[in-house]
Amino acid sequence: MGWTQACQVIDLLRKRLGLEEFFTIEKVFEREVGIEGVEIIGYEDGTVFTKTVSSVVKCELVIRKKEIIRKLNQYIGASKIKNIKIKIE
Repeated sequence: MGWTQACQVIDLLRKRLGLEEFFTIEKVFEREVGIEGVEIIGYEDGTVFTKTVSSVVKCELVIRKKEIIRKLNQYIGASKIKNIKIKIE
């Protein structure tokens, strides 16, 4: 029996646990949306959950929500994302 590289094991685990989409969403959000002070804390059933400490950031996310959802779905290659929920902490 041969050895399996760690990166292969990690890739397999990410796919089996459904983390592949989450990491894609997180990276695209950071790069394309470009809003400082917001963090993605989860993704479930087509909803991206975010948190921020700023009401200004929340307002910007609400205003740009449709655009952000469109960009995220473009990168995923499907219309899986339907909503973004924003929590102020």
